[in-house]
Amino acid sequence: MSSSISADVARTATERDLLVALAALNPLPRRVSINPELEFAAFKTGLEGKQVGQIVVAYVDLMSAVRSIIQGALRHGYHPSPAELRMHCDAKRAERYEEGAAERRRKAIAEEAAAFAPTIERSEESKARVKALHEDFLRSHAEAKLNGIGSARFTSGVRR
Repeated sequence: MSSSISADVARTATERDLLVALAALNPLPRRVSINPELEFAAFKTGLEGKQVGQIVVAYVDLMSAVRSIIQGALRHGYHPSPAELRMHCDAKRAERYEEGAAERRRKAIAEEAAAFAPTIERSEESKARVKALHEDFLRSHAEAKLNGIGSARFTSGVRR
């Protein structure tokens, strides 16, 4: 996996991991298996990449897919086919990549906000002066509204 995709590299699932996943899926009803070795080979082929015999699915995606399948993500209560398991593993990988991308976007936004954050420390006197000016503005604005001065500016276009 590329380091640009994820900071922590997910390890590739092994044949043993596949056996554990199939054992976890075993309680789900399915067709009778005549040849367990052939069934295992079919699932292994489903999780391979372009190179024959090399599983390319990440362990975390495989286990996440198994968990969600057991929880009913396939919308049927049967043991998944090799293709269904691979498609669900791919969907989990896409979710994981999207979560990583969203996290990187959040970090970039936070870093940018920190870069533009004011670095000037305001003194207590300065804060008090700004507060007094703001209160004076609010008071004069309220007085102007009571006296009707400048109210045309705020109510122009509104007929009573």
